[in-house]
Amino acid sequence: MLMRLDEMLRRTADLGANARERVGVGGLNRYRRFTKKVRDFFALASVVEEKLAPLDPDLAAPLLTALDRLHARMVVLFIEESGGFFAGFVKVRELPIGTHEICGVELRGLVAIRGFLDDPRYDGERGQALRTKADRIADMMRAVMARMPPLPDFGDLPSVGPKGTVNKPVKPPRRPPPRPQAAPPEPPPVPEPPRAPEVRQLSLDDFTD
Repeated sequence: MLMRLDEMLRRTADLGANARERVGVGGLNRYRRFTKKVRDFFALASVVEEKLAPLDPDLAAPLLTALDRLHARMVVLFIEESGGFFAGFVKVRELPIGTHEICGVELRGLVAIRGFLDDPRYDGERGQALRTKADRIADMMRAVMARMPPLPDFGDLPSVGPKGTVNKPVKPPRRPPPRPQAAPPEPPPVPEPPRAPEVRQLSLDDFTD
């Protein structure tokens, strides 16, 4: 597996150089092929590390050292090639449709790999320079995204196939907003209680004719 990782590292370097040197038309797609290889490399490296964990420490030590070196080389390669690519791509005048969404995905990948640089193995001036460069790349990605607005969401609309057939929307239809409920009727007025008859005191004069 270590030999496989070393081969992937060489192929990824070629893809990165190709993307960096051809930033113009189709450059973003070439960069995506490069970053896909980078993600595949780290996924396989994680599997190799799990395989080496149960081995005897004396046997696993040199293999883990070789794995760490490959891992560090890929991190450096990713940062260097990404920096070279976006230094040119940020100057491209006409950006392809979907740039905002693609750069958003690549930005999340950059942040994940930027997390590797917080490991103690990257202490020192070299590690600090890589962290600074990764942050600069993130700023360039955000600058590109700011120039291209996100695409509207057409998921709730029907699509038309190559032969003119109308397909169902990807998303379920939106439910209409609930109709406002009518105000409850006002309660009938409460009748006033009957007034008690007036009681008048009588005197002896009232009984005389």
